[in-house]
Amino acid sequence: MTNTPQYEAPYHWWGPVPAPTEPLTLRDLVRNGTVDLEYAATLWSAVANRRSLTIIGGPSGLGKSTLLQTLLPALTPAQRHVYLRGCYETFAFQREASYSPLTTTLLVNEISPHLPIYLWGPAVQRTLVAGGDGCQILATAHGRSVVNFVGSLTGSPLRVPAQLLAAIDLVALLEPAPDGAGRQLTELWQLSAARDGVAIERLHPGNPPMGVTADQLAEARASVHSIVAPD
Repeated sequence: MTNTPQYEAPYHWWGPVPAPTEPLTLRDLVRNGTVDLEYAATLWSAVANRRSLTIIGGPSGLGKSTLLQTLLPALTPAQRHVYLRGCYETFAFQREASYSPLTTTLLVNEISPHLPIYLWGPAVQRTLVAGGDGCQILATAHGRSVVNFVGSLTGSPLRVPAQLLAAIDLVALLEPAPDGAGRQLTELWQLSAARDGVAIERLHPGNPPMGVTADQLAEARASVHSIVAPD
């Protein structure tokens, strides 16, 4: 008999290190300069409205998982959290009678070949296919630019068809701060399907992501302001 994975429980979300006893909050990240209010509102609106998001960055330990974790409260109660299990993932959740892509958020600790607990190999393409079917994907990955990230998936060895990358919706770039202290979210990009693959477009602060209305962005902005407001 095969046991069904406990998908709602985080699976090595913080990688090979122990989970922090008190993870940083979105309020902490705005106050320490990791993300400004407008980018925070944009990311919050995207997650709340079921847009998929991957946070990329170069060095390990930069804070990609931390930033993504701070956005999970934006998910509605109707969304089921499914923490994928890296190279051990069997996608058993898709065989459950209650499975519905439109109410499923797939959580990926990292897309990379560095450790078996990270998502790599055929599971990456299968996850993107699930995203195309309607699942929301929230993930982190290594990459020093959106082009570098796209190339890591479409190039060898994965060779994911470029059209599938449109399931990601948004890519946020986290970089070390210029003064070497801390990190900053510096760029946000949209991916969309194109005739010859995937289109990449920079999203500027204050502009709603595709699939998010101006009113929904304004609502997210109000939510973020209430989170970071002084006590």
